[in-house]
Amino acid sequence: MHQPGDIINDRYRILNTLGQGGIATTYAADDLNIGQQVAIKVLSLRQLKDWKALELFEREGKVLAQLNHPAIPNYLDYFQLDQEGDRSFYIVQEIAPGQSLQDWVASGWRPTELEVREIAKQLLDILVYLHQLTPPVVHRDLKPQNIIRQSDGKVFLVDFGAVQDTYRHTITSGSTIVGTYGYMAPEQFRGQAKPATDLYGLGATLLFLLTHKHPADFPENRMKIDFRPYVKITPEFADWFENLLEPVIEDRLTSATEALALLQGKRERIVPRSPGNLQPVGSRVVLEKTHRQLKVKIPRPKVQFNYIFNLVFLLVWFRILIPSTLSTLFSGNLSLLLFHVPFLLVGLAYLSVTLRNMLVYSTLNFHGDKFEISWFFLGTKRTIQGNIDDIYRVEVSQVNGMNRKYKVMNCSLEVGVNSYHFGSVLTAAEREWLVTEIADFIGKPKFIDC
Repeated sequence: MHQPGDIINDRYRILNTLGQGGIATTYAADDLNIGQQVAIKVLSLRQLKDWKALELFEREGKVLAQLNHPAIPNYLDYFQLDQEGDRSFYIVQEIAPGQSLQDWVASGWRPTELEVREIAKQLLDILVYLHQLTPPVVHRDLKPQNIIRQSDGKVFLVDFGAVQDTYRHTITSGSTIVGTYGYMAPEQFRGQAKPATDLYGLGATLLFLLTHKHPADFPENRMKIDFRPYVKITPEFADWFENLLEPVIEDRLTSATEALALLQGKRERIVPRSPGNLQPVGSRVVLEKTHRQLKVKIPRPKVQFNYIFNLVFLLVWFRILIPSTLSTLFSGNLSLLLFHVPFLLVGLAYLSVTLRNMLVYSTLNFHGDKFEISWFFLGTKRTIQGNIDDIYRVEVSQVNGMNRKYKVMNCSLEVGVNSYHFGSVLTAAEREWLVTEIADFIGKPKFIDC
């Protein structure tokens, strides 16, 4: 209908085609009045096969005009233009930056479980907003092509043109909406879409991200997608998936709010199922546990001979090295000064490690869906906070000390690409006990490197 360079309504200059569906075409365009790019969806009256399509298009414009969510591109304009032998209708929105999930996967992107979880949270936040409107807005066409993702991970939901009788219009428009069948809940084929219908589309979309396969290509067991043999995800996440993909709507999660709460672990947690995991005798670690909270305090270690020996050694080291370095500095002998500097730095590094081992204590707090780790040293405090859902493993492992030959055993929370270490002063028995307690409480895997 339009070519790059065309000016529409004396305001919008067409740049390129963003997508073409069964009844409408979407273009990227420059808004010459405000100097920004927009998306324009166009419906041609001459190309319509029935009047229902126009009704749906107008309904989409009305729905968009009432929406206000940061992950839904803002509605800007609606107008119609008459041309010779035709009338066209236009919806103008802000353009969603990024690529569709379909294009991301096609370009080789292979998301991790953590990334898929984050996408699920963002989409559920959008669905919570849509479904709580009066009346509820049911998108009815959640699929990878309709979800735009930026490189920083933020997602947008686009294309609100689907309706309850999507199945009929997909057939009459020649099945041009790729993948619609695989992402539609069974009740949608009967024209009975409800808010829980969007949850099925979400589950099918996330399954595509994890497997890179169209949901309709999976085998079924009693009308239910049999996906478990084809995904490598935690059992907890797989169970959550199962709830989204229930073919019978009464068996599915009832709302986006419930699905989000379950994904974020906001339901009451179960007390650890490891009564035999007893705290080692003599351990000074303080652990307080209820049904909803786990608090741990790892105190400063007792004064040990090796710490005193290190301090005495470093005192002698600096007593000899500092006067010699100052004398060299005042003499202006640069080459000799450069010889001294590495020895000073090594001494300072060992002093830092010794004081840290002697004086640092740490606390951990797991409450609701959040975790917090704090380290205390000489009146200072460093704190890391995050979501329990983002933790993929609790482990005991070796890390390099000041040189590669020197290994330190630590406990750690593995969160994405980050590792948050604690418990290096604990005994091996204490580390194994503590990691087991934490992993059981938050429902995550554990790994113990012997």
